[in-house]
Amino acid sequence: MANTIVVGYDGSEHSLKALDAAIELAKTMPDGEVMVACAQDRPGPAVGFRGLEFGVEEMWDKVTQEIERQLAEAAARVTTQGVKVATACTPDRPDVSIIKIARDLGARMIVVGTRGAGAREGQKSVLGSTTSRVLHEAGGIPVLVV
Repeated sequence: MANTIVVGYDGSEHSLKALDAAIELAKTMPDGEVMVACAQDRPGPAVGFRGLEFGVEEMWDKVTQEIERQLAEAAARVTTQGVKVATACTPDRPDVSIIKIARDLGARMIVVGTRGAGAREGQKSVLGSTTSRVLHEAGGIPVLVV
């Protein structure tokens, strides 16, 4: 898996740009592969939570289905370009998930967008919090920010 590129993907416009950049890079490598990584950061119930009658499990089922749909769309986009693809989603924070997956695979590179789905309209910062943490915590893995 030495030519695996891990892409942080959350369905946002910025992560789609990162995915497209990873596809183009993978095409230039022998046995290039794209690993589409996402996170399902699932906080515990709030204090005073009274049980499943409030529909929390149904809400998380819908979130899980949306994540699976987005990953399938991303994988199809990679496949149509003739590049090998795999997907992974962990219950960690996005930065933790991306870095862990990249380290576990011995990835050649991580590609992320400048900001993700959590970016607010009119946000002035250049980099989102996940992107910033990936840049600072990736260790020896090169990070491309698109």
